Amino acid sequence: MNWASLDFGVFSPSEIKWAVNDDRWQRLRKMLKGKPLTEKFKMLKSHLRSENNSRKAKIQVTNYVNALRRAGQIPPRKKK
Repeated sequence: MNWASLDFGVFSPSEIKWAVNDDRWQRLRKMLKGKPLTEKFKMLKSHLRSENNSRKAKIQVTNYVNALRRAGQIPPRKKK
């Protein structure tokens, strides 16, 4: 799994708040809870496709991936 492919950069707190304040996204987040990482990866990719890779979806997914990093579930972002 290439988690870097689900990282679309750095976003402002206001953009993140706007993006995650979305009922469909919150339902998906609840469905992701407790799933294995492989399933989370597939579901996040699917979410991006279903949202036509919109900026909002990219912010949502990036924010979720960063939470997985903070929790130590996936490797940290590589430094450039």
